[in-house]
Amino acid sequence: NVCLIKTKHGIRKMTPRECFNTQGFPSDYKLPDTQSDSRLYKQAGNSVCVSVIARIADEIAKTIQ
Repeated sequence: NVCLIKTKHGIRKMTPRECFNTQGFPSDYKLPDTQSDSRLYKQAGNSVCVSVIARIADEIAKTIQ
């Protein structure tokens, strides 16, 4: 399932790029050209939120020190 976005032109699905950006990937993160959109949606859905993992790693590093 892909999130829907309401725009002034109607309702549309999020693009794979928008899905990766929502998960915390930077805008310049290169998505493979050889993958279909459905595969990219699946990969984005199976990813973890980068900013959350970074904060968890920071707290682990503080605890170790």
